[in-house]
Amino acid sequence: MQPNPEGHLSQLPPHSTGPSHIRYEAARALVDAAPTSFGQEAILSGSAARGVSDEDSDIEIVFYVEAFPPRSDCKEWLHRVGATDIVFGTEPNGEDQAWVFFVFRDIWVEAGWQLLAALEQRLDAVARGSVTAHGPLTLAWIMQHAVSLRSAGLLQGWQQKLEQYPETLPPHILKEAMHFWFFPHFLAVRWALIRRGEHLALLERLYQDTRNMLRILFAINQQWEPDWKWLRGELGHLSIKPERLLERIDAVFLEPDLEQRVAQSMLLLRDVLALVPEQYDVIRVRANIQESLRTHGLGNPDGTDAESA
Repeated sequence: MQPNPEGHLSQLPPHSTGPSHIRYEAARALVDAAPTSFGQEAILSGSAARGVSDEDSDIEIVFYVEAFPPRSDCKEWLHRVGATDIVFGTEPNGEDQAWVFFVFRDIWVEAGWQLLAALEQRLDAVARGSVTAHGPLTLAWIMQHAVSLRSAGLLQGWQQKLEQYPETLPPHILKEAMHFWFFPHFLAVRWALIRRGEHLALLERLYQDTRNMLRILFAINQQWEPDWKWLRGELGHLSIKPERLLERIDAVFLEPDLEQRVAQSMLLLRDVLALVPEQYDVIRVRANIQESLRTHGLGNPDGTDAESA
C-alpha cells in the first residue's frame, strides 16, 4: 500500500495514476457516507481499482445487498454528499441489480446495488467453467481487480474462488470462437464485401474475427477476458502471443487499403492459431485460413508470408 493524495494508505496497485488515487478517495468518501441499508460489502471496480484511470475515467462503486435499499435512502445519501446531475436507472422489477448515475467532486459516478445471492450464483458458474460468453466472463476480470471500500470479508473469498482459471474452459471458448472459420465460404465473404462496397459489414466481420482471436489468446494463456476498451494494458499480461500484437490489431482497423486490412486480419488469425497447444484441434481452421490467403496471393503453403503481404 502507498499514501494517496489525502494521506491515507491506498489499496490501489503500485504506480497507480494520480486520477486513480483521486477517484479512490472520492469512492471512499461516498461509501463512508452510505447508510447501513446499502450493505456491508462495497467495492471499487473499473479503471480506478486497476490504477489506470485518466481524467476521462468515471468511478464505479457496487454495494452487495440481501435486498435493495429504499430509493428514499439513496436520494437522502446523494443529497447529503452533494451529488449533482442525478439519474436513476429503472426500478429493478425482478432484476438483480439497480443503478444510479451522478456527479461527485466533478467526476461521474456509477453506483450500483447487486443482490448477493445472484452474484454468488454467477461467480460459481464462472469459476467452474460453465460460462463461455465474453460478457459474463468479464465479471471474473472485474472482480479479480476490485478494491474493497466496505468489507465483511466477502470480496476476498470471491477473489480466491476466481484464482484458478478452469481447465475445462479453453476448449469451449476455442470451439465458439472458431465456429464460422470452419466454413471456407464464410472467410471468402470478407473479400466479396470489399468488391460490393459493403464497408460496414466488412468492419463487423473484422471486429468479430479480432474479438474471437483475442478470446483464443486469453483462453490459451488461462487469463480471464477483460473489457476490450482496456486492451492495450491487458495484452501485457499475456505470455503466449504473436509479436507486435497490438500494432497488428491496429493495422486491421487503421490500414487505408481494405484488402490489406483483410490480409492483416487473416495473417494474424493464422499466427494466433499456430500458438494453440496441440491438444486443441485447429488443423481444419488453419488450413481454411491459409487457403484463403493463398487464393489471394497472401500466404505461402508453408505458412510464411508472401512478399506481396
